[in-house]
Amino acid sequence: MSGSDKSQTSITKFEEFFSTKYKDDVFGILEKYPDDRSLVVDYIDLEMFDPDLADLLIEKPDDVLLASSKAVKNIDPLMKDADLNIRLENLTNIVQLKHLLSKYIGKFVSVEGIVRKTDEIRPRIETGVFECRGCMRLHEVEQTNSNTIVEPSLCTECGGRSFRLLQEESKYVDTQTARVQEPLENLSGGTEPKQILIILEDDLVDILNPGDNVVITGTLKTFREERSGKFKNYIYANFIKPQEEEFEELEISQEDEEKIIELSKDPNIHEKIIKSTAPSIKGYRQVKEAIALQLFGGAAKELEDKTRLRGDIHILIVGDPGIGKSQMLKYVSKLAPRSIYTSGKGTTGAGLTAAAVRDELGGWSLEAGALVLGDKGNVCVDELDKMRSEDRSALHEALEQQTISIAKAGIMATLNSRCSVLAAANPKFGRFDRYKSVAEQIDLPSPILSRFDLTFVVEDKPNVDNDRELAQHILKIHQEDSVNYEIEPDLLRKYIAYARKNISPKLTDESNKVLEDFYVDMRSGAVDEDAPVPITARQLEAIIRLAEASAKIKLKDFVEKEDAKRAIALQMTCLKEVGYDPETGKIDVDMVEGRTPKSERDKLQKVVDEIRELQEEYGDQAPVNVLTFNLIDQYDMSEEKVEEIIKQLKHKGIVFEPSNGYLKIV
Repeated sequence: MSGSDKSQTSITKFEEFFSTKYKDDVFGILEKYPDDRSLVVDYIDLEMFDPDLADLLIEKPDDVLLASSKAVKNIDPLMKDADLNIRLENLTNIVQLKHLLSKYIGKFVSVEGIVRKTDEIRPRIETGVFECRGCMRLHEVEQTNSNTIVEPSLCTECGGRSFRLLQEESKYVDTQTARVQEPLENLSGGTEPKQILIILEDDLVDILNPGDNVVITGTLKTFREERSGKFKNYIYANFIKPQEEEFEELEISQEDEEKIIELSKDPNIHEKIIKSTAPSIKGYRQVKEAIALQLFGGAAKELEDKTRLRGDIHILIVGDPGIGKSQMLKYVSKLAPRSIYTSGKGTTGAGLTAAAVRDELGGWSLEAGALVLGDKGNVCVDELDKMRSEDRSALHEALEQQTISIAKAGIMATLNSRCSVLAAANPKFGRFDRYKSVAEQIDLPSPILSRFDLTFVVEDKPNVDNDRELAQHILKIHQEDSVNYEIEPDLLRKYIAYARKNISPKLTDESNKVLEDFYVDMRSGAVDEDAPVPITARQLEAIIRLAEASAKIKLKDFVEKEDAKRAIALQMTCLKEVGYDPETGKIDVDMVEGRTPKSERDKLQKVVDEIRELQEEYGDQAPVNVLTFNLIDQYDMSEEKVEEIIKQLKHKGIVFEPSNGYLKIV
């Protein structure tokens, strides 16, 4: 059968297909044309109607789609000559980006991925109208190449070969380019994600944003780059389907689901999951418990006034070198169903959020960074303390509001970054100093620290028994070259994905009472104005998220008393570790969140009051030697402490030194 006969047969088949299965849809869209420009057809319907035609669509998409458009025109009762786009969803020919090689060129394919960047929308000339310079006759020429304009070869009227393009008379179509990279779930550790260029036209433009998870159906084509002369693949998009579900790419079979539900009934499921989190690292049970809860996450809520309460849990681990912090982060980044690992030194603010980049034609577009690509997943940030402070500040909005607002190169945009952040940092002086409070050794600013739900301090203290156990554990791993898992990582990954997708636990009156009593009891000790504030509503919200995650581990629909108690115990561990003020013997939330603790503020105030009194006594200037003597005598401060406080007051601009050895309040 010749090509024209095949084409005619395809048109006839499509006429029949549209007149039966899709009759109402076709006529409904034809009535609304040109407001509605596309008819969406389910590929499975086409396959059931005519398997040969469905196969031909995969092999020769351009011919078959052209035939389908002609068929619609032929059955149009209104004779509008409507130029409809026939778009196909649910294509069975799904190919992973890494497998999208040259054998697929010219074929109809579906790919899953994350939108990396989108470029500006531009017009592409579809039909050029040319005027003959000799006789003024108009000629229409269809344009197939976006880079060059094809003129008529000669005028049919006068035989002239010189033409002028009438730009206003010509017909245009909107076009946009985008970049899509393969989903994070498909990456095996250490491989660079594959990317592909997508061409969007007509009513497909302006529906993609950086960070969107999509399935794109279209024809794989190739073009030759003018500069390098090399060929490059791209997908000419036919249909775009957003991926609503976070972990849809993880195939969970009926058998897997049965295993997961069976596992959730195990009374020791909490312990098993904790032991399966980074099993190659010995100890650190509470850190592992927190990471396990983070992997499951709390329940995000959207209130009636559109306020969003995050369900994601953020954790910071500050610890001595060599205890396996990076190892834990790497493990989580491999275990979490969607995850990105990034390290401080090699990470910029734009790399975390979004970068404004120039496209090939000189326009600006946004390229999504780690926190946007990790939307609805986990982002592990190692060496947080090594990042430049201006780059670290990119985390502020992402941690609390879970959005990223960009105002760069004339682009104003807000992107989603609904992810859990697991960060690791080293102590300020390289190793913890036992004679200083923990809070002053964490070299991170208060706005960042206050946004972490849990901050763990892990010290490397020599201990004969523990050291022997650790040495035996490490040697055994090296000797046997394997690790014992309570739950296999593959099953645990599916378990987490299943829980996050299907379970959204609610608080019960019983668990509410436990949380309420804890919050009120903790704060009741701070009624006296001299006492530091132990916790704030921020910690209470963190505990709620942890309790919800604890319920999710058992696939429960309600948060029970035991979940609330587990969350409180974990939060108290962190508060005692970081927020304990040895001067007052109480927990001070200001220390946890990196601000000046109450005891320190009181000392600063005492020094300021003393300077004020000495100014009155010594005629407007307070002698430093007298001030130091009085403070040592009255408040039992050390000389070093007095020097440190004077330095702080000068730095804050509260006092200055008018002459050597004297101080004055500003």
